[in-house]
Amino acid sequence: MKIHEIAVCLLDEYDNNRSESIWNDPNFKLSLTEAYDVQFEIANIRQLRGERIAGYKIGCISKTMQTQLGVEHPVFGHVWDTEIHRSGVGLDLGSFDCLAIEGEFAVRLRDDAPSSTWLRNNREVLTEPNLVIELHNYKFKGNKSNIAAELISKNTIHAGVVIAGDEIGLKRSKNKPRLSVYRNSICLGESIAEHIQEGALSIVAALSEHLESRGLNLKKNQLILTGSPLPLWEVEAGDEISVLSDGLPNVTCTINK
Repeated sequence: MKIHEIAVCLLDEYDNNRSESIWNDPNFKLSLTEAYDVQFEIANIRQLRGERIAGYKIGCISKTMQTQLGVEHPVFGHVWDTEIHRSGVGLDLGSFDCLAIEGEFAVRLRDDAPSSTWLRNNREVLTEPNLVIELHNYKFKGNKSNIAAELISKNTIHAGVVIAGDEIGLKRSKNKPRLSVYRNSICLGESIAEHIQEGALSIVAALSEHLESRGLNLKKNQLILTGSPLPLWEVEAGDEISVLSDGLPNVTCTINK
């Protein structure tokens, strides 16, 4: 199959939450470059039908997540305007394929960033971090040996994001930012977000380099999900999820049937 044909198939699977996938074929394989080709072709199709790229996500930044998802390096995906929710939202479990959540920090761009070099010299273009809950379709259907390609081709299994009602931003301090995730008032996990200590500049610059290789660049107001030191957690109907960090409003969502 050609890249465009694969992109059309995967987007149809995503749109209709299909259980069957071209990844079910044990002989179906993609290189990582081909997987990104598919992801960007899906992005082109989504833009042509009227959706807007609202930003990007950076995933698998920690050994915890790399081990959980079977990859050895950070991965990148697209964030869509049609899939951004505000804190307090109720989410329909049936709209996802094995919904899993991840607590993390996100930043925005105060201006266009023409290159990664420019970005490194103009760190003030990144806003202060805010909390988000990233949503995922946490189901892999292909051969484990090709899991990284499946992950990337499926937009790093990104399925939306819940953002703060008021993006006030985490003020810089000498204290390392701590991230905590709760389900039904029970702490699932907490960790120091080391990559946020300096405003996430390094990891966002890596994203910028990734886009430059495709002739693209980061744009003003785009939302960048910077990744998490914590794992993904699957959720069920009735769950109430909260992500916390000192100095920021909690971000919450409820999972409906």
